[in-house]
Parts: sequence; structure tokens; C-alpha cells
Amino acid sequence: MTVAIVRSSLEQAADALAQALDLIAYKPSREAVFIKPNVPDYGPPGIGLFTDPAVVEGLLRYFAGRPIVIGEGAIVGRSAMEAFKRTGYADLARRYGAQLVDLNDAPRVEVEWEFGKLRLPALLQTHEYINVAKMKTHIQTGVTLGMKNQKGLLTEADKKRFHKIGLDRAIPALARVAMPHLTVVDGIVALEGLGPWRFGTPVDMGILVAGTDMLGVDSACLDLMGMPRERAPHIPPTPVHAVGVPIAEARRSFALNYPGYFRYHNVYEHISDSCSGCNAALYLAFRALRKSRWGRIRLLWSGQLRRTDIVLGSGAALPPDHGRVVCVGDCTAAFARKGGYRLVRGCPPSPADIARNV
Repeated sequence: MTVAIVRSSLEQAADALAQALDLIAYKPSREAVFIKPNVPDYGPPGIGLFTDPAVVEGLLRYFAGRPIVIGEGAIVGRSAMEAFKRTGYADLARRYGAQLVDLNDAPRVEVEWEFGKLRLPALLQTHEYINVAKMKTHIQTGVTLGMKNQKGLLTEADKKRFHKIGLDRAIPALARVAMPHLTVVDGIVALEGLGPWRFGTPVDMGILVAGTDMLGVDSACLDLMGMPRERAPHIPPTPVHAVGVPIAEARRSFALNYPGYFRYHNVYEHISDSCSGCNAALYLAFRALRKSRWGRIRLLWSGQLRRTDIVLGSGAALPPDHGRVVCVGDCTAAFARKGGYRLVRGCPPSPADIARNV
């Protein structure tokens, strides 16, 4: 599998991307183009949270004159159109005449896969599909690259079902029925540590990675991140022929650690099979609490003066010495009933409800 690795800054992204596509001799097979960036939510630009619009702008220039759709399916309970607006994609699309699509509202076709049926965007059948992922660590899958980025193609119901199946089984199964014509990974400003959220640490990798085989691209990125393969079991070992910058020259070992949302010694968060909707709601609840003096006192009480265990997903085996338990989201309902624990309902619950209960 030939994979191109090129050096790039945000200002050089368009030229660097064109160089990468020349290195792999990429030729589109369809006139219309569907670009799927990683914009699951919004936040400050330039710190590794989402695919930088500068990278997608390079594609818009490369495909100038063609009909182009930029589509994303935001995390459960969030709005892709709002994310586009707050991350600069709305302005970018307007300048280049591209169409923005919230994939949660897009026409879909039913396809067979090994776990039954999936409803995928019809754009996959009519457009040149370009998967533009971000290079990040991830608390549940080790890394989030091209294969993980495809989860944004799913309906909200199927996103939740992925977690019930198990991400390490469901992600590669999706790749067998939805394979991009081109995969690009934005590693200009990557993210390590507590990814994929804002607790992560930006990494100035200064690279773009591109290839027509998504598995090869992800395998190359895993090596570039110095990540042991057992930390990302959803990515199958794939032989890679790297062109451009050698992997050994660009490699940097990414940190992957997750002490918990509170960042206090006595608070534990069991992510289990929780989806990004509950994870994001929990993060937003804690961010809101930190903005007020009373909220910071609440966090001090829950995080340092007594122990709080937070459970998401269908439940996890709590350690014998657990403290007060708060279960977040409807998936934890049975676990909460069985243990007699406090439950914050919702799919996902509102950050305000979580903040009142932690």
C-alpha cells in the first residue's frame, strides 16, 4: 500500500496536499466529490481538535470546478451545522461554493454488513468519497484516524449500536462496506494524551498523510505516532510503502493516558461502552462547573474531599473501594438500578443535569 507523507504547515497545506496526491498518483474516478472531515464538535482552532479547514481548502482547490459536498454527522446530541459554523467551515464553503450537509439529515441507503444492516449516506454511491481525518489519541480506541472518522457517516442509532457491538469490532466491519476513494490524515497540529477532547495536548507534527487505501494510511499513522498496535486493535496490520518523508524521520511517540475528567486523584470515570454523546455532555458539565466559584467548590468537594465514581455506558465493574457513584446516561439505567446508584437520565443527558448531580 503506497502512502504519501509530506511536511506541511497550515499556511502550506494546499501545496503540500497537492504534492502528496502527486506522490500517490491519485486520480478521481467520479465527477462530484464528497469530503468527510472530522468535525464532531467545535472548539478553538489550531489545537488538534478537528480537521483544520486549511486542509479541506486544499482539496477544494484541487477539485476546483467540480460539485463538492462537505458532510459530517456530529456526535450524538450535537449539531453538525453549528459545528461547521463555529469552526470556520461555513465560511470556507461559502467562499468556494461547496455545499454543507449534516449527515444526520442526509438521504441514506441500506447496506448489509456483518452485524445486520446499516443505513449509510447515499453520497457514498454517487460521489468521490474523500475521508479527511484528524491525527488524535482516543480514550476508547487508542487513536482516531481514517477508520474511526467514518463513524460520523452513521445515523445516531447506529452510532450508539457501535458501542454495544464494541468499537474494535464495529469500526473495521464498517471499513469493509464503506471504503473511501482517498484518505487524508491531518497531522499538522495533532493531539495526544487525553484525546479526543480538549483535555488533550496539541502536538506540532507538521505532516499530512494520504493514500487510496484507508487501512494503509491508518497503519502508517499508527507508526508515525509511535503507538503500540495493541493500543489500537481496530487497525489491522497492513504493509505500507511510504513515499515522501520516511516514517522513521517523522515518528514521534504520542502519550496516551486518561486519569479522568475531574483530574483529581480520587475520582474515577469508567468509559465502558459509552458513546461520544455522553462523553461530550460530561465534559461540558465539568467545563460549566469550573466557570463559577460555587462550581469549583463542588468539584473540590467531589474530587478531593470525597471520592466520586462516574459510570457511563452499560456499566463497569466498580473497584471494591469505590465511593459515591453517579451513573450518566440511559445506558447506565440497569446498572444504576442494580446497585442503587444515582442516575442522570438522557440520551445524552443535558450537561446542566449532570452538573447538578456530580
